[in-house]
Amino acid sequence: MKPNKGVEEIFRTRAREARVAAGFSLAGAAKHLGFNNYQTLSAIEKGTRKINANELISMARLYGRSLDYFFEPEISPDPTPLWRKSTEISVKQIQRQFLSFLENYSNLENLLGLERRWKDIQRNYDKADFSARGFELADRLGAEIWDSLDLGSRPASNMLSVLENDLRIKVLHLPLPQENGISGACVVDETLGVGILINANDAPWRRNFDLAHELFHIVTWNVFTHEEVGDGTVRTKPEQYADAFASSLLLPKSHLLDALEEVAINKPIKLIDVIELAKDFGVSTEAILWRLVNLRVLEKSKVEKAVNDPRLREIDRVKRRGLYYKDRPPKFPERYISLAWRCLMEGKISRGTFSEYLGIDRAGIDRYLKEQGFMESNYEEIAFA
Repeated sequence: MKPNKGVEEIFRTRAREARVAAGFSLAGAAKHLGFNNYQTLSAIEKGTRKINANELISMARLYGRSLDYFFEPEISPDPTPLWRKSTEISVKQIQRQFLSFLENYSNLENLLGLERRWKDIQRNYDKADFSARGFELADRLGAEIWDSLDLGSRPASNMLSVLENDLRIKVLHLPLPQENGISGACVVDETLGVGILINANDAPWRRNFDLAHELFHIVTWNVFTHEEVGDGTVRTKPEQYADAFASSLLLPKSHLLDALEEVAINKPIKLIDVIELAKDFGVSTEAILWRLVNLRVLEKSKVEKAVNDPRLREIDRVKRRGLYYKDRPPKFPERYISLAWRCLMEGKISRGTFSEYLGIDRAGIDRYLKEQGFMESNYEEIAFA
């Protein structure tokens, strides 16, 4: 029987495209795949050397792709996330991890017939609205979303849960090196839904702010182009609007002023008061200070002096020392793990797929499920009279 040249050509194309999209050179990918030299991988991509099943599985895992991807005649292009970073750095490998998570998550939702709700928070503004009164609109929009999501007096404490469970936004926490400057990313896609990436190694108050910042981009996804938002390394106007939105969302005016009155009643506001407020609301001290400027409680010149005062940074560091690694988020959301378990129990995915989706060894699935509190007995039906 003659080999199917069409399938071979598709595989060669997909193998190279997947490697480039994942940010690997021939030499780098060959090393990760266990080949003695890059010529072996080059020969596979050119079709002069066959690939075996184990090698193909390793390639799919390294590039963050399903096995079907390598043989499908038609594929949709990857969506392009918006990035929040402070340095010029390639995000290809991290982006592929992020999109792979969204693909898996979306597949679980589709298998279980679950609807998505993220469109409920999108708003039909246009650039003209922001051109005329950008910061005022961003501030008002933050208050509007805070109210519609019922985030309460301390929004940072339950924002993640509301986004994941009520709006079904897919949030991935990756422990990224802090020197690469990446703090977050987001993407909106009709097929995959909405995803947010947060750096798990950042301080909890920074993660809170970044989550709210990315939410602004989701709410206004159809307002600004990627070029207008930028690559995260420049403080463009949409990025500044996102910060204003995050400040308004996380620090609701009435609750912040009430809390301030309690700690600074009949006396001048002290640095220690501001730090305690920041801890209470789960944001940075600088965020509190600038929010109080915007609310006309503090003078801009005094806040500029305070944020540049080394005493403030030192007091802040000491007061927050025990919070840096408190409640570090798991990589995968609990909802994602739960959906994967449900699909496994209902026979919609195999144990191999489950282990792939959760990034665990297949032999350790039972131990992993037990540690997470997911046992087969918990899936038995409950009969109601």
